[in-house]
Amino acid sequence: CKAVAAAALGSSYRYELVQTTEMNRFVQLANGEFDVLIAATTHTFERDVHEVSSGIGFTFSTPYMYDGMTFNGVPEFVTCADKLSVIGECASIRICSRIGTTWYDKTEDLFPASNIVAEESRQESIKNLIEGKCDVIQTEHHQASEAELRALGYDGPYAQGVNAFTKEPLAIVTRDGDPEFAAFAELVLQSLFHAEAQNVTMTTADTFTQTGEFFGDEYEDMFKNALAAVGNYGEIYARHLEPISARLKVDTINHGETGLLISHPFGNVDTVGSGPIKGGAIESILERGFLRCGIPLRHSNSSSILEDAHEPSYDERVGLDMEFCRALSASILQRAPDNVSFKNFPASEYGNISLALENGDIDVY
Repeated sequence: CKAVAAAALGSSYRYELVQTTEMNRFVQLANGEFDVLIAATTHTFERDVHEVSSGIGFTFSTPYMYDGMTFNGVPEFVTCADKLSVIGECASIRICSRIGTTWYDKTEDLFPASNIVAEESRQESIKNLIEGKCDVIQTEHHQASEAELRALGYDGPYAQGVNAFTKEPLAIVTRDGDPEFAAFAELVLQSLFHAEAQNVTMTTADTFTQTGEFFGDEYEDMFKNALAAVGNYGEIYARHLEPISARLKVDTINHGETGLLISHPFGNVDTVGSGPIKGGAIESILERGFLRCGIPLRHSNSSSILEDAHEPSYDERVGLDMEFCRALSASILQRAPDNVSFKNFPASEYGNISLALENGDIDVY
């Protein structure tokens, strides 16, 4: 929050923290009660399109942390939870689970309802563990340390689960309909990653890069201002989380030696949305009967834009980009992967891609 505020307002930045819960955070964001949601919120495809509590979709940044749900609490019941057992000595297990979270949805899939104690906040979960109203609570890796639970008042036997039952790409969330602000928040986050990779710190922020003309001259120092306010990503992690939770390898800067692909969780795929946006791209594709897909030109002797509309010579091409187009076509047009019109763009025409998208000449690039 500080980094986004400093990037937007400069060194005299101000910000307000608005209290929210898992149950009402998306409704509050949709209603404009705050500008950006940064509250350990998992990016799922469901929330992209139709988040249940608000009935709308949201825009998510690149994840700033990858985590997963673990079961923690009374040791013998943690073992039960890790084994997904509710028989014998495990039959009486009580699992505190927070409504409105991906954890709750997953726990409903894993355990009978009679073993789940529904709650509304982390504070309520910990309170119930302290008071013996549940045996196991759910937390993410960085929230599961024994030291933190002791500091919050729990004095009973404690163990951390060894299995993670969900994937939680935690991201910054903004309202749909304002792509410029979403991009602003995303670039601030990326600047903190980049600063760590370049070993630029809070004390050397003045040496950091400027933004050029992304958001106008008044924001040319937005990256420097963000870095000066909070430091790079590594500094932020060390200051707040390192004392209670070691930084996982997946949350470190990639220098070319580790993977970068992750399959995001889908969320509740049974959610019924409002259907395609009236006059939107999906409706246009359905009415037209085929997808218009822009791809990079592969051969210098090809024309600048080719509308193949199912020409056999192009149907046989199996380039990675074309396969993604076919997958998208199949998902929209009910398994009709060949209903694609490809438009090729050479390097000299790359500047026209945005215009082609804006004019509807292509649906995706």
